Amino acid sequence: MGAYLATPVTDKETFEGSSKHVSYGGASMQGWRRSMEDAHIALTHLAGDETAAVFGVFDGHGGSEVAKFCQKYLARELTKLQQYQEGNIGDSLVEVFHRMDLLLKQDQYSKELEEFGGRLEEGAAEDGEGSDTSTAEAMAMLKKIMELRKIADETKAKDASAKAEAAGELPVTNPGLGAAGQDIQDDVLPEHKLQAGCTAVVAVIKGNKLYVANAGDSRAVLCRNGRAIALSEDHKPAQEGERARIQAAGGFVSDIAGVCRVNGNLNLSRAIGDLKYKGNNKLGVAEQIITAQPDVMQMELTAEDAFFVLACDGVWDVLTNQEVVDFVAERLKQGICLTEIAKQMLDRCLATNPKENRGIGCDNMTATIVQLLPQTPPAMAQ
Repeated sequence: MGAYLATPVTDKETFEGSSKHVSYGGASMQGWRRSMEDAHIALTHLAGDETAAVFGVFDGHGGSEVAKFCQKYLARELTKLQQYQEGNIGDSLVEVFHRMDLLLKQDQYSKELEEFGGRLEEGAAEDGEGSDTSTAEAMAMLKKIMELRKIADETKAKDASAKAEAAGELPVTNPGLGAAGQDIQDDVLPEHKLQAGCTAVVAVIKGNKLYVANAGDSRAVLCRNGRAIALSEDHKPAQEGERARIQAAGGFVSDIAGVCRVNGNLNLSRAIGDLKYKGNNKLGVAEQIITAQPDVMQMELTAEDAFFVLACDGVWDVLTNQEVVDFVAERLKQGICLTEIAKQMLDRCLATNPKENRGIGCDNMTATIVQLLPQTPPAMAQ
């Protein structure tokens, strides 16, 4: 989980805006983490089009570089795509997620990425009271666990092969590791100068259509007549389809302290960045160990749709989809503004003690609430 601060940083960055069609408010909070790695976008006139808006939450890991890069470039690159200009919003969202990876590999952005790179906040506790295990200690512990696992797996494989040979059967490979029984450890994958990545959930409103693209475990939910409608599905290594892709690409999924991790490291299976896991040139971009390939949901908005919420997993680890919808709806009835509701939501999710909560409620948190404004029907022709 990385090291925590002695006390959480509860100061919040807030953002708000509106157009004829939507009003939005959001907030971000560092919390117990030693640095802030979230970023967001909120544009009510996408590329100058008053009928189009885009909102996004980017939850960084391994640094803030990729999240901030997406914050700066994703909307711009989206509207430049031919598919977007032709009105194919869904496919253009898929393309722009992969385009972020393509741009991240280009040398012209190296200096900018360095400037985007996360830095430890002043006052961060290195070790001891108020913090969890330091990052270096956590990685050393993880490596030891993986070494022990490897020894145990090799022993099992040898025993199985010996029994098979004694029975006159062909020796077996270890089915729990990479493709074709390969034991591919995370530390033998070619390193990439960019170590960071980010999950991404992006919503585009175009007229009365809503498109949501998601890669990772940030999430979007719509309030329709008071009910929570999921607009995205989390991508986790334990899921059958995700595990199959990871193993087919030469990776493996490990259960470490009850958490499934890709190659003993990442606890999510799709993200922008994480280029170390995308170096198999024999596979397409959607087939890599970690892929930026988003799922895209398209929905026609109705008069029953009041608002939707985009948030990173720091919120969803604590509250369910329906709990978030109820939280927002109750406060809207009280006349509380969207930005204040977002701030209250983050405070509601913040843990009082990282060790007691086992990390739940201790992450960076960002939430954006987008209220859908009722449209005045055009005047009837006389």
